[in-house]
Amino acid sequence: MTLARTLLTMLKSVGAKQVWGIPGDFILPFFREMEQSQILPVYSLSHEPSVAFAADASGRLHDGIGVLAVTYGAGALNSVNAVAQAYAERSPLVIVAGVPSQSEMEMGLQLHHQVKSIDSQAHIFKEITCAQIRLEDISQAPKQIAKVLSTCKEQSQPVLIEIPRNLSAAPCDADNAGLLNMLQADSEVASIEKCVQDLQQVIASAQRPVVLVGVEVKRYDLEDVLCQWLNKLAVPCFTTLMGKGIAAEQKNSPVKGTYLGDAGDPHIAAIVEQSDLVIMVGAILSDSNFAISAETLSGRQAVFIQHREVNLGHYSYHGIGLTAVLSKLADLAECKNWDMHQPHHVVEQQSPDVPDGTIAPMMIAQTLNRCFEHYEQLPVASDVGDCLFVSQGIENSAVVAPGYYASMGFGVPAGFGIQATTGRRPVVLVGDGAFQMTGMELGHCRRYGFTPIVVVLNNQGWEMIRAFAPDSQAADLGLWPFAEMATLWGGKGIRVSTPDELASAMDNAFEDPSQFYLIDVQIPKGCMTPSLSHFAKVLTSKQNMARS
Repeated sequence: MTLARTLLTMLKSVGAKQVWGIPGDFILPFFREMEQSQILPVYSLSHEPSVAFAADASGRLHDGIGVLAVTYGAGALNSVNAVAQAYAERSPLVIVAGVPSQSEMEMGLQLHHQVKSIDSQAHIFKEITCAQIRLEDISQAPKQIAKVLSTCKEQSQPVLIEIPRNLSAAPCDADNAGLLNMLQADSEVASIEKCVQDLQQVIASAQRPVVLVGVEVKRYDLEDVLCQWLNKLAVPCFTTLMGKGIAAEQKNSPVKGTYLGDAGDPHIAAIVEQSDLVIMVGAILSDSNFAISAETLSGRQAVFIQHREVNLGHYSYHGIGLTAVLSKLADLAECKNWDMHQPHHVVEQQSPDVPDGTIAPMMIAQTLNRCFEHYEQLPVASDVGDCLFVSQGIENSAVVAPGYYASMGFGVPAGFGIQATTGRRPVVLVGDGAFQMTGMELGHCRRYGFTPIVVVLNNQGWEMIRAFAPDSQAADLGLWPFAEMATLWGGKGIRVSTPDELASAMDNAFEDPSQFYLIDVQIPKGCMTPSLSHFAKVLTSKQNMARS
């Protein structure tokens, strides 16, 4: 067994399904070991941000981790933005980065790909990973790997493993199974009991409680436990923006929609905002989740159940895992006579005005819902922009999207991560601006057998930027021939500009799983979802008030 194979075996043991990477000289020996051992399949794309996005999506979808392999300096640092997104959004990702050998470091020369010092790479990644190691001592390497993988899983955030290029093939034997028993478990049993007892008392004292769930429920594979608790408790439950898709594929899911404040479903908003207790489970307290509703919720009693912290308002518990708390709540939950009267002042959300015969963004969600019901339910990867708000209208599907850090270019590579990890064909929602960043990666579909249905919301610009600055020309991108480009890359491209053409193109895509489809949806400039329009107006108003 070599050092690289020991690492790969341990990665597989904690749930890695594949490795995403781009070879370079400092990581090439590790790639050689991957290819020869075939412990994990290896996928390469054209650019480091793309393989990092794909690895991130892989880690978000199952109870495992994503793995990224990149070369020293130029490769690793080219992935920094994507890794930062994984860190911010609690995605378990292992970055295996090459570094020079000890003899190279001692040459006294500046090495290629070096920035300020040999350690610049590690210093930069310290800001966007929760643990970092360099495997310089073979005898200690297995223990180091076990510890850092434990941290990655326990904190659900990226870690950095640097491997000198002369050591990938070095002999290294270890009791991997024994080492991986080092994975941490919650040990504060007394604290858990007291914490859950206090939580139950707070919940029982409410008359109209409501539950809002976020991404940590997905990251720690707690959807079944969540549903068990909610079915016993029998209170309304919705996701945050980032939590969209949680328990969506569960039969008779108790999670009934997404709370977006004034920008979303008014019925859901009324239920949440007329409650007397908001129970937030695994939610990241970010502006994308709550800025638009912060004032509405600010005076409301709330409890926050997050990994390693439970805040009851008057008291907080630290160091208790979300798995332990939610499992205990599920065991002990009881239903009571909640005051679940119908909310008042429910106003129907208006559809945007669009010229007859043209496509409004939410028509895409409606068409997908019809196809999911008629053909099959598919997982969804969404990029950033109005497509993210379109994804909120999709029913009963798992959704992977960067709703907080919001880096564009995620969608297409994330679709690859979904298909490689689950074997299921994904639907990718992406704007034309984000597609220009990573859409060319579709050229790799033929060699890997990827068959995504890519829906491009083409309004010839960055519509989300237009929403905040409608008079600016900085968001204009012009018209690109995406459908023709898809054909050149080995797929099927269809340009549509009417609802009937959209429906026909979707039917064609669902009926033909043999190749990838790109549906280039022509949307009038300035036409956006009501959610994005309202979201932009509220945030712009708050920014203007802050300036005055």
